[in-house]
Parts: sequence; structure tokens; C-alpha cells
Amino acid sequence: MSERMRLTAAVMFVRNLQPSADFYRQLLELDVALETDEALLLSASDGQHLVLRALEPAPRLSGALGVQYLVWAATDSDELDRCEHLLQTWNAHVSTSIEEGVKVVEGRDPDRTPILLTYPSRPGIALTRLPTRVYTY
Repeated sequence: MSERMRLTAAVMFVRNLQPSADFYRQLLELDVALETDEALLLSASDGQHLVLRALEPAPRLSGALGVQYLVWAATDSDELDRCEHLLQTWNAHVSTSIEEGVKVVEGRDPDRTPILLTYPSRPGIALTRLPTRVYTY
């Protein structure tokens, strides 16, 4: 069986580029690969990318069509604890819960966009119900 498609990059519009860049660099431990006055590319050694594009007047439309949030999987429980602590340091921590054996840490970025981090990611394990978060916006 061949390898399946996987998400390798996300593009986010942000109001203020520098605070958002600092936040995501620290939280996801990404490096700045490319930078312009209006955008930057953050990347990880495994090929994952996050592009941040400054768009100051853009509204945040929760509940509108399109991507509402992305879920990032920590490599281990210590990494998830580090992220939870960092969110608390930024006053960006919203909640921590456990659903079907998966610990979920929710926060908000500088533009109040939801950020979800999990451990374990449990790839290949079928869920028996949709996460509660799917119905919240």
C-alpha cells in the first residue's frame, strides 16, 4: 500500500505578523525559512510549513465556512506539557481535557484563533464518537 496524502502546510491570515510569528515559533518550535514585509514561512525539519500572512483588517469569522482550526500532535506528553505551559505564559490557555484517552490542550493565538494540541495523536485508531469540540464555535 502506498503512503497516503498528508497535510504539509497551512496558511493563516493574521493581523500583526511579528507577535503571531513569535507565538507560533515558540509553540510549534518552527524556524523562519522565508520572510517578507507581509508574510513569512515557518518550517520544521520534517517538511511541515506554516505560512503567516499579515492582513490587518481581516475579521475572524467563527462559524463561517472554511477551516475553523487545525490540530497539532505533540511528539510526547512532555512536549504537550511544554505547549500547555507556554500557552499559560502567553495568557492564551483556554482548557485542557481528555477525550477517548487523548489529552487535548486548547489555546488562542494573538488573533484569538483556536489552537488545539493533542497527545497521543493515535493515528489509525478509529474514534467511537466525534470530539465535542467539533460542535463548538
